[in-house]
Amino acid sequence: MIQRFRILFQLPGQMLLSWRLFRDPRVPMLPKLMVAGAVLLVLSPLDIFDWLPFVGGAGGLALLAIVLRSFVNAVPEDVRAEHESLLGLRSS
Repeated sequence: MIQRFRILFQLPGQMLLSWRLFRDPRVPMLPKLMVAGAVLLVLSPLDIFDWLPFVGGAGGLALLAIVLRSFVNAVPEDVRAEHESLLGLRSS
């Protein structure tokens, strides 16, 4: 349970880091497409998560958190470390 709150607490930093990485030309296109698809799915007017039991509206937020974490992990380590240091998310 505490892990879930930690993920939600880290979501704003992950979103900012993901935005910076998304704009970086050194990041491969495939992870960028993965993030773009997930964001479009979450922002879509179709409520695909409402028919899933126990998920509901939180499903979009959970999907976004999972995809952002996967995206950040798919980025080359040196690029990720550079952006994390600039944002103060990693001690250099």
